[in-house]
Amino acid sequence: MIIFLLFSLSLSGQDITGVWVGYIKTPGSQLEYELAITLADKGLAGYSLIIYPKDGIENIGIKKAKIKQTKKEIYFEDGELVYDNFTTQPRRVKMFGNLSLITKDTLMMLQGNFSTRSIDFRDTRTYSGQVFLQKTKRPLFSKVVTTLDEINHPYYLSFVRKKPQPVKSPPVNNPKKDIVSDVGPVGKTEIKPAERKIQKISEIFFTSDSLQLSVFDNGTVDGDTVSMMLNGKVLAEKIKLTTTAFRITIPSKINAADSLMLIMHAESLGLIPPNTGLLIIQDGPNRHEIRFEGDMQKSSAIILRRRINRF
Repeated sequence: MIIFLLFSLSLSGQDITGVWVGYIKTPGSQLEYELAITLADKGLAGYSLIIYPKDGIENIGIKKAKIKQTKKEIYFEDGELVYDNFTTQPRRVKMFGNLSLITKDTLMMLQGNFSTRSIDFRDTRTYSGQVFLQKTKRPLFSKVVTTLDEINHPYYLSFVRKKPQPVKSPPVNNPKKDIVSDVGPVGKTEIKPAERKIQKISEIFFTSDSLQLSVFDNGTVDGDTVSMMLNGKVLAEKIKLTTTAFRITIPSKINAADSLMLIMHAESLGLIPPNTGLLIIQDGPNRHEIRFEGDMQKSSAIILRRRINRF
C-alpha cells in the first residue's frame, strides 16, 4: 500500500504556504491527497494526508513532510507518521516527486510526478504516478487541518494564526473502546428538544442477538455532534462525528412482531449545516450502511426488525 509522497515544487515568487488539495493518480487508481506547507525555522515543512476508501469508509493517514528547496524546485520526502486509521498494515515505503507551480487567474496549482521506494529490502515493488493539487482558499476546512485538530496533534502551521493546544477528549468519544449497552439502565429518557419531527429513513431486518453500531462523519469533519436513542432511551450523548468510528453494541433480542427504533438527534450542526453522518450496522456477517442527516427541527430514525426465518 502506498502511504505518502514526497514532492518537488517549482517556485516563481509565489507564496506556496497553505493547504493544497487534490489527488494522486496511478494506473488503475486515484486517491484523494492534501499537502499543508508551512514556514519552519530552516525553510519549509509540512504535513501530507492521503485517503484510501474501503467499504465506504475513509482510511486516512497523515505524515510529516521533509522539504528541501532549490532555486527551481522543492523536494519532499515523507517523514514521521503522526496518524492513521488504516484497517490493514500499510507497506513501508518512501515517496518522492517533483511538482511544478501553475497559476491561472486567481488559481494556483501544483502538478508533477512521484515515485516510491520500499524501505523493506524484502519488498522490491515500486510505484509511480501523477500529482494534481490546487491551493484552497479555506485551509482551516481542509481534511488535513481538521484531522490534526481532531486528534489533538500539537502542529504548527504558519498560515494559522494561533497554534492549537491539545484538548482532552471526553470519554464518550474514545474510538478505541467499544461500548456495550443493555439499553434499559441508561439513565436519561429524552433528548431536547423532544418536539422534533422524526423522519424514518431506513428499515433494517436483522438476525443476530446483538448489533454493533458504528458512527462516522459523512464528509468534511466540521464539528457535527449527535446523540443516539433506542426506543426512547439514550444510548450515547453528544458524540463528536469524526473519520474514526464511535462504536456501541446493543442487544437485539426481541420478538418477531416487535421492532426497535434508533433515532439520531443532531446536537450541533458544525460549520457546514446540516448535521450529516454515516451509520454502519453490523449484524453478524451482514453489514448495513445508512447515511443520515438532521437539524434542530428534525431527526432521522432507523427501524430495526427481526427477520423471520420460515425454514
